[in-house]
Amino acid sequence: MRRRHRDQPHKPLTSAIPDAIPIAIREIVTLVEIFEHAHARIVELGEVDKETLAGASGSSVIPMLYARAGFASIQGLHTIPLLVDEIGLLEAAVINLESYQGGEVVLCAGYQLLDYFANRNRNPYPVRQVHGILTFAGEAEDTTSGSTTPSLR
Repeated sequence: MRRRHRDQPHKPLTSAIPDAIPIAIREIVTLVEIFEHAHARIVELGEVDKETLAGASGSSVIPMLYARAGFASIQGLHTIPLLVDEIGLLEAAVINLESYQGGEVVLCAGYQLLDYFANRNRNPYPVRQVHGILTFAGEAEDTTSGSTTPSLR
């Protein structure tokens, strides 16, 4: 192991988290419906391994979206972060729904979300993790104290 010289800058040990766009609660509901519909359509087609299914349908991100929404709700916020990379899961789900005769209403909603997200993607925001859940940097600055923290007494 090499030693760092005093004149070399210290590199932070935290991993870089990509930027995110804000999405509203109603968009989370639509996004989850699209992912669930894509998941169901792909399963109907036959045997697919879990990893491929999760990536092709976007269903792998659903639990994280719910966790972010719950945390945002506790904090009194009305939007949650959607990582820029996670927009690709929506794209994959929409493409797969188009290929596998997904519902027209779901497809339209998917394309509409992709348009909205593309516009927001021009100005992504930095995020950080609080208690393992993504939130926008600057929001929920002190979540370990105050009225939102349960008392153990």
